Amino acid sequence: MTDLLYTSKSFVPEYPLKDADVCFMGIPFDSTASFIANQRFGPILIRQSLKNIITYLPKKKKNPLKNLKICDLGDLDVTFGDYEETAFRIKDTIKSIKIVNKRVFPVFMGGEHLVTLPVVEALKPKTIVQLDAHMDMVKGDREKFAHNTWVYYALNQGFEVVQFGVRSWQEEEEKHHRKFKVKKDLKGIKGPVYLTIDMDVFDPSYAPDTGFQEPGGLSPDEVFKIIDKVFKHKVIGMDIMEIASDRFNNPTSSLAARTILRALSNL
Repeated sequence: MTDLLYTSKSFVPEYPLKDADVCFMGIPFDSTASFIANQRFGPILIRQSLKNIITYLPKKKKNPLKNLKICDLGDLDVTFGDYEETAFRIKDTIKSIKIVNKRVFPVFMGGEHLVTLPVVEALKPKTIVQLDAHMDMVKGDREKFAHNTWVYYALNQGFEVVQFGVRSWQEEEEKHHRKFKVKKDLKGIKGPVYLTIDMDVFDPSYAPDTGFQEPGGLSPDEVFKIIDKVFKHKVIGMDIMEIASDRFNNPTSSLAARTILRALSNL
């Protein structure tokens, strides 16, 4: 069969997973905050933004989408309303990815922040670096697994956590923060490292399309500098979470695309 030279299914010419430096996978799960349902559209919005923005980074003198071999695996077939089944599928898929290509760098696109938990359970980093407006350390007695509980359960499994940009939390989260000695800087962190970014870490003036906006957030330059410092350590994967929009080319998804490019420029 002749190759279809003028068709494409993603934002970049693709390589087979076995040959790829980076693989993208969407996780369009948004079931624990039902009043903010648009998070499921995050993966498609980021992909469209990556098609439309200029991907050359003058400050880095790199174009990550050209310098790296990219594989887009599409979106995970999630089970809406069923976190346990979705978590199983996430972990099983990551296991399959690593069987094909142990060295590939995975980029996950959410979706609500809860899905980071099964990702780190599968990848097993020593340290999770979290850029977020919220601690996400609620114990979750009524709803054990939710978008604001995942860090609590990660800490209970022994992961070390470093948080940047946090500026809103509940009283109980202060106790958990002290108990688990959550760090606020990168000094002495243990690798390998997993990077997770909730788009509400940015000030709403830069990223208005998120589920839980908090004033006083970080600027893109501040976030990008943190990312560069994180990648001085061994980073084994990353994600971008919690875009809440149904509009293509909205400012939040465009910023998410640029944030991914900045991270990949460090590989």
